[in-house]
Amino acid sequence: MRQQFIKKSGILALAVFAAAACNDDPVTPEQPDEEVEGQFLVAVTASAGGTTATYFLPVGSLDDENASISPIENGYEFSNTFSNYVPNQYQGFVALKYGQGNAHIGQRFTINAQGKADVVGAQFELQNGFITAGAVGDVVYTLMSGNRSSDPTLATANRIPMSAGVPDYAFLPVNEFKGYEGKNAALIGIADAGNGSFFTSLNFWTNEEIDDVVVAKINANALTVEAVYSDPRLTVSGGFYRSARYSQIGATEGGDVYVFSGNNPGTKNAGALVIRKGATGFDADYHWDIETASGGYRFRKVWYIEDDKFLLEFYNEKAEASASPSSVASQYAVLDMSEKKFTWVSGLPGKADIPDLGMKWPYVFNGKVYLGVTTTSEAPRFYVLDPATGVAKKGLLVNNAESIESATFVEKK
Repeated sequence: MRQQFIKKSGILALAVFAAAACNDDPVTPEQPDEEVEGQFLVAVTASAGGTTATYFLPVGSLDDENASISPIENGYEFSNTFSNYVPNQYQGFVALKYGQGNAHIGQRFTINAQGKADVVGAQFELQNGFITAGAVGDVVYTLMSGNRSSDPTLATANRIPMSAGVPDYAFLPVNEFKGYEGKNAALIGIADAGNGSFFTSLNFWTNEEIDDVVVAKINANALTVEAVYSDPRLTVSGGFYRSARYSQIGATEGGDVYVFSGNNPGTKNAGALVIRKGATGFDADYHWDIETASGGYRFRKVWYIEDDKFLLEFYNEKAEASASPSSVASQYAVLDMSEKKFTWVSGLPGKADIPDLGMKWPYVFNGKVYLGVTTTSEAPRFYVLDPATGVAKKGLLVNNAESIESATFVEKK
């Protein structure tokens, strides 16, 4: 299953890509060992003159609830909107737009040497589109499963550096996974394994008899399969929202890999399993029934925080084991996976006041989780979550904006 990446046709030439991380431990959210000088780069959506655009603003802090910014007055305006944001190691982030029936495009953003928000290279188009994305080392990858193309046996992987080069792409066979030969898998999620590889969930969308959780570890550069893990205690791992697919896999600083199943759709309770560092399969002694721990709720999105802690986005309504949950998901909890400790996040507006996707792409930095929250009661605002307590406090207010899309920290150049 070895594949070489192919230069995408276009006006610009392909740049030389930086190598992916080569250490053996997973790459964790951005937690500097020492103080890093720089600014946050905030992305918001706002409308001016009847036109909706994305605005980018460098900001020194997101913590002060008495401070505010206005993107239309001070932001760098970019005449497009995006559905996914992937932070990239203090360099900026890659913004991607799911194109539905149109082209799936992307653009890289950073803070330049003059301290201003800026683009990196030209806007680009993703080959065959995408439904899921994530960073592996300092390169962002996207995946489009074969069931969305003319050949259901191949998935398309696009690779996007933070340099100004044009992304390249390659095809990954999805009907050759060990133990599942001849069955076409859709791929959900890209979770960095830290050694130039990533974990992804296999969803056998045309094989209803496969109701187990199945995960593959894939070498990102060669697109070769390094391992396949399966377990009957959970169903498919992945968050579902229309055509989008969200990763529910996270590798911890200690090297353990937690695999969640939010159970939308599924026949088993939503929960989590773990692959211990260096193990060849799931830990037979670990299974957490998160649906029961939450009081009967299922979840859609999963983000790793630090240590063994994760932030989960839950659906607002409870669901029976055989039924799909509500489409609205705007309540959150911090889970300590090693202790199986469940803590609902407090300090946020009520879930009825947060619309679906009202909190889009949280950002973990220096032990805090920054949540950009849109509500029905005030302008969008950052909330600063302490993962040790589960308490969120008000942070920076963003006036004249429709929503906060994302934030990342950019090191001073």
